[in-house]
Amino acid sequence: MRVVVSEWMSEEAVDRLGQAADVRYAPDLWSDPGGLVAALAGAHALIVRNQTQVDLSLVAAAPGLRVLGRLGSGLDNVDRRALTSRRIQLVHAPGVNAVATAEFTLMLALALARRLPAAARAAAVGAWTRTELIGHDLAGAAIGILGLGHVGSLVARRARAMGMEVLAAHPRRREDDPELREAGLRLMPLDSMLRAVDLISLHLPLEPATRHILGRRELALMKPGAFLVNTARGGLVDEDALAEALADGWIAGAALDVREVEPPPLPDPLAAAPNVLLTPHIAGLSAESQRTACLRVVEGVLEALGGDRVPQMAGR
Repeated sequence: MRVVVSEWMSEEAVDRLGQAADVRYAPDLWSDPGGLVAALAGAHALIVRNQTQVDLSLVAAAPGLRVLGRLGSGLDNVDRRALTSRRIQLVHAPGVNAVATAEFTLMLALALARRLPAAARAAAVGAWTRTELIGHDLAGAAIGILGLGHVGSLVARRARAMGMEVLAAHPRRREDDPELREAGLRLMPLDSMLRAVDLISLHLPLEPATRHILGRRELALMKPGAFLVNTARGGLVDEDALAEALADGWIAGAALDVREVEPPPLPDPLAAAPNVLLTPHIAGLSAESQRTACLRVVEGVLEALGGDRVPQMAGR
C-alpha cells in the first residue's frame, strides 16, 4: 500500500502509518501541484489537512486512489462528489478539536473584552496608561452563538458557566430540537439575535448558503460596541464590511482566527483596524487535539485499505 501525506502530520502518526504502508511524507507537497499529481500516480491513499484542494482534477490524476484522509473535521477543501464518483472512502475526525477550538474562542472573547491587544502594545513600549485600557466583564453579558455543532455547543456551555446569557441561531436546526432543549438553549432568528447580544461567535461550516452570512446588513444590526469572534471559517464574514464597521467604531472589536484567503494578501486592512486580534488559523491546534486527530485518521485510513489496524490512542 502506498500512502501520500501532503501536509503536516505528527511524527508519531507518520511512524505508525509507516509500520503498515509505504509512506511518502512531504508536508509542503500541497504547494506543488505538479509534484502532488506525480506523487499520486501510484498512491492508494492521500492524507491532507486544509491546504490541499481535493477536487475532480486531482482525483482524476490518481487512478489507484481508494481512501482520502482529512486531518481534522472541516471538509471545505474536499469535493465529496468527486470522491463518490470514484468510490473513494473519506476518513476524517469530526469533533476531535472541538474542545481546543471552544477554549480558544472564549480566550479571544476575553482578550477583546479586556482590550488585551491594546494593553499588550502599550506595555511593550512602557506606556502605563491603565485608565485608558478599561475593558468589560463577560459575566452578565449576552453572547450570541451562530451555529450549534460540536464547537458551538461547547462554547455555549462554557459561556453559561462564566455567567453569560447565551442566545443562539442556526440555519438548519428547529427551535423544538430536543438536544437543544436538554442543553437549555433557545434558538431565535439571526436578525433578532444580532440586535440583542454583546458578543457574537461564529461556528458554522462554509457553504454557499453561509458565505458572508454576516455582511453589511447583518453587521449594521449588531448593537453599537459589540464584539465579533470567528474561529470557524473566514468566508462567513464579509471582511470589507467588517473593516468598515470597525473603522466607523460601530463594532468595538473583532478576533479572527480564520480568513477568507489564508494567508491574507498584504497590506491587510483588518490588521490596521482598531481593537482587532488576528491569529493564523490555530484555534484547533492544541497538542492534544492534533495527536488524537492524526492517530485517528491514520487508523481509519489503514483500516479502509485493509492493512494492519493501528490502535486508537488515548486523548481528548
